Amino acid sequence: MTVTLTRGRRPARLATAVLALSACSVLTAPAAGAASGPILPIGNGGFETPVITGQAYYDTGTGLGAWNVTAGSVDLIGPGGPWPPARGRQSLDLSGNRPGTIEQTFATTVGRCYTVSFALAGNTYGLPVVKTGYAKVTQGTLTTQKDFTFDTTGKTPQNMGYVRERFTFCARDSRATLSLVSTTDGVYGPAVDDVVVIPRPRCIGIGLDIGVGGETSRED
Repeated sequence: MTVTLTRGRRPARLATAVLALSACSVLTAPAAGAASGPILPIGNGGFETPVITGQAYYDTGTGLGAWNVTAGSVDLIGPGGPWPPARGRQSLDLSGNRPGTIEQTFATTVGRCYTVSFALAGNTYGLPVVKTGYAKVTQGTLTTQKDFTFDTTGKTPQNMGYVRERFTFCARDSRATLSLVSTTDGVYGPAVDDVVVIPRPRCIGIGLDIGVGGETSRED
């Protein structure tokens, strides 16, 4: 009898799981005639604006499309510059004439979780060998921070060795500010490209976002 009762419960659990998956599928499936994929809230994530040739320095108070340089200096790298991008035509050295910070404020949906993702490498033309910095999302007094390091040992301008950095935050306001910061001494800093902020799928009726992580913690 015990075996019979155990088998009798399994279909109920399976039905619940199927219902949950169906709810997620309904939410994440694109509507008929709509463009596939989510609408990404970040702008100029590939640093394709402004269009340059070679390289150009941007100091505090200047803009890079949707980004603002809020501290120090950054170095925009274009075609004919010292290294190729991870994607597209341009990338960014977060240390220009000195370590720099860029920021962008974007719209969010309260209660929704998002994954921040970007390509990371390092300027191989000078020391230090290990480049350091962090990415940070700020919502009022709430901060989610991802520290990063990149070791340029064995890397060259022709083989940058880009890696993918990721972290997740959950929106507690209708707007959030993303900052990318170099903490590398000198003028040879972290190289970044292809910054994206991707809304995470949610399950209707369950009240949970999939893949929630790192609300107020520092992620290393």
